[in-house]
Amino acid sequence: MTGVIAHTGTVVSTTADTVIVRIHDGADKCGGCSIKFMCNGADDDNPRIKVPVRNGEKFACGEEVRLFISDSKQYSATLIALVLPCIALAAGVALAALAGLDEGLSALAGLLFVSLYFIVLYMMRKRVNKKFTWTIEKL
Repeated sequence: MTGVIAHTGTVVSTTADTVIVRIHDGADKCGGCSIKFMCNGADDDNPRIKVPVRNGEKFACGEEVRLFISDSKQYSATLIALVLPCIALAAGVALAALAGLDEGLSALAGLLFVSLYFIVLYMMRKRVNKKFTWTIEKL
């Protein structure tokens, strides 16, 4: 499959609507992954990913599975986590400078804009998190 990030792993726990999968492959690549925030314990040697289960799918602990997420979702995560905060910082500094504030206050205004961005992102976390879900299939 092209345009897809795929991982294999083992189901470590299940509930009625979620499955937690411990990843076997690609753990060494997590440092450069823009969507590692989606994994629990991404700093571990074997990160865990929480996957919502739909349509009554049943998984058992110890079962081998494959997870998929599209590249476009990775790019969207990069935009949300890296690009938009930089734009907020630059906008805050530029607006403060245009208002005639000195450099120190302009820098603080930029930090204020970034802080507001992350507060809004935190308040919308459930909505944003729904856009970044993995697809799971049994091997």
